[in-house]
Amino acid sequence: MADKDDEQRLLQERRELLKLKQGIIEGSDIIQRDEPEEIPRPTGIKAVENFFYHYKWYVVLIAFFTIVFGYMIVQAVTREKPDLNVAVISSAAESGIYPKLNDIERTLEKYCPDFDGNGNVHVQVNFIDLNTSSGNIEYIDTNRQKFQSIELFGGESQMWLCDYGVIEELYSAYEKIDFFVDFSGEYPDAKLIDDRGLVLNDTDFTEYARWSTCPDDVAVYVREVFENMTGNSKQAQEQRERALTVYRNLASGIVVNEEATEES
Repeated sequence: MADKDDEQRLLQERRELLKLKQGIIEGSDIIQRDEPEEIPRPTGIKAVENFFYHYKWYVVLIAFFTIVFGYMIVQAVTREKPDLNVAVISSAAESGIYPKLNDIERTLEKYCPDFDGNGNVHVQVNFIDLNTSSGNIEYIDTNRQKFQSIELFGGESQMWLCDYGVIEELYSAYEKIDFFVDFSGEYPDAKLIDDRGLVLNDTDFTEYARWSTCPDDVAVYVREVFENMTGNSKQAQEQRERALTVYRNLASGIVVNEEATEES
């Protein structure tokens, strides 16, 4: 029965095909198969919503890194450059330098002119702890590396404020070279260590810094220029000239920035 039905269906299709070829049946009369309906693309606000729906995490990540890098760039461009860099170095806790860092910075600003003319005096204090009594090897090595690479060889700070233990270590390592400027001819009556380090207790510095316990071996020095050592770049030379000015103001008791001492 099924074979007869199939034969009838085939005959009918052949008749219709023949009529189509002869022009009896119009193409529009043939039943068309359903084609999938084309989905319209979203436009306007819908397109935006669709984009964020599919790519929202990419957008969030891109926005995050854009903000972070933008902030870093702004900080680098607008960051205030110090008028003077000073290496503040301690070889022993007994020097009492570390607890007085803020007062040291503020008091140095009292003697520091506005070198860059921006209306604000800022002394950048770069503290290095060479005290080894803590026993923390990683901490000790980090500070030792900072001392040698940044301050000793790099010359970032042309003025040093330190106790004599630092000087002894330096002289021991470099056979007492003329690492600092000799001020004995310029200030014969000043209290100097090795004719170079101006003892802070012999100046008004400790009074302004409220540092009555300052040891007699804590002094300020200015680096000398000599061969076979880095740190003699144009920027270092500029910092050295500024350090010489501040040193002379300290030795002469010349106050150039009263506002720096008005903070409590």
